[in-house]
Amino acid sequence: MNIPLFPLPVCLLPQGYTQLRIFELRYKRLVSESLKSGIGFGLCMLADDKKTILPIGTLTQIIDFETLDDGLLGISVQGKQTFTINHISVDDDGLKRGDVSLIDSWPSDIIEQQIEPAQSNKINRKKDKILSQTLKQILQQYPQHLAHYSEESFNDMSWVCQRWLEIIPLSSKQKYQCINSHDHQLAKSFLFDIIK
Repeated sequence: MNIPLFPLPVCLLPQGYTQLRIFELRYKRLVSESLKSGIGFGLCMLADDKKTILPIGTLTQIIDFETLDDGLLGISVQGKQTFTINHISVDDDGLKRGDVSLIDSWPSDIIEQQIEPAQSNKINRKKDKILSQTLKQILQQYPQHLAHYSEESFNDMSWVCQRWLEIIPLSSKQKYQCINSHDHQLAKSFLFDIIK
């Protein structure tokens, strides 16, 4: 799959929601192309040097757009699926394109379905619930974001960990380590260490 890429110091993962301000002509073209094709574009997180594109990104759909008060284009986007970048090419105007391969999403881990008879697992389940409830409290301050998330999603630790990775101030390197894992356990471990 070949898609236009939007490199940003922003983390957006599958089912995540964010808003972007578009002012460069190449990214206006990216928006126009993405809307016409219906495929979307790749949102790629930049490394800590703010220059290097990390090799995993998220295929992103534009779900709304508007002209902002300052005249810039505002778009609302939702993450669909992660991908690895095989090759990057650059158009004449500097717009990057990636030949990408989609990768599987993290498997769900439903809190209420966890079978945990052992005491240590009961503690972990309690921690899971705390992470979920704290995330919900934070997102309540951003009702426009919260409106895009269903109540049931907060019962899926995989989903909860992805939303935390989008908002928590970790380095790009730390976030990438988590994103590059086959499930949410590394991210959860980071979060348990940070959020007491």
